[in-house]
Amino acid sequence: MILRRLPRPSVYLRHITHANTAVSNIRPHGPPRRLCVSYSTTPSTGRRPVDVKVEDLSELYASARDEFEIALEETAKNTIYARDDRQTAREEFEKFKLAYSDALSLSSDDEAKEIKTRVGQRLREMESAIERLREADEEH
Repeated sequence: MILRRLPRPSVYLRHITHANTAVSNIRPHGPPRRLCVSYSTTPSTGRRPVDVKVEDLSELYASARDEFEIALEETAKNTIYARDDRQTAREEFEKFKLAYSDALSLSSDDEAKEIKTRVGQRLREMESAIERLREADEEH
């Protein structure tokens, strides 16, 4: 095997002779490739970090909303589970509210503004709904 250096320092040509047949392997010419990293998307999903945060908040909202609806049904039926269901709804709302405030505090100004725009209304709606549950607790 003969190894010969070509004009470019990162390029080598290797000749292998076997049964009067020459095979050449050439490394790519030019500078080495640079990996371009974009911080506007996450590497594994290709989505923006703000989209991931909003999706996580949406899942927490859906869970809180489900618990709220169960609590409303049980309260309307005046079942023995109503008080516990209202408590569970409040706990799920608190998880959502805490995640929302964490997402805002850990985001840039632009991301925080987008999170407020996309999720803020849901938070306000859920907050007023949870207040109605508190009133139901006081009545029962």
